[in-house]
Amino acid sequence: MTRTMFTTLALAAALTLGACGDKDDSGADDTGAGADTGAALTDACTLADEHSGCDECYSGEVTCEYDEYSATEGSCGDCQARSSLYADLCSADVPDSRADIEAGTICSDPI
Repeated sequence: MTRTMFTTLALAAALTLGACGDKDDSGADDTGAGADTGAALTDACTLADEHSGCDECYSGEVTCEYDEYSATEGSCGDCQARSSLYADLCSADVPDSRADIEAGTICSDPI
């Protein structure tokens, strides 16, 4: 019984430490004093993070577009579509500033 508990605890600790290691490699240690690309990427990912907590309702299908990127989602208002678009921009390492992304994002009315 003790050996099983030790194995379980060791596995849990390894998984927890592994998750922390991934987080450290995500660029959180970038100061932003260097290249503009790191700051712009952070802007796209920050927007994605800020728009990830949408209410659970359904207003209709919404398409949000920015530059050549677009996302169509069943949305509560435009929240899910906007969140999906910002996540795509983050994943694609779009180097634009937060102000440019917000100003250039266009979302359709729910249909």
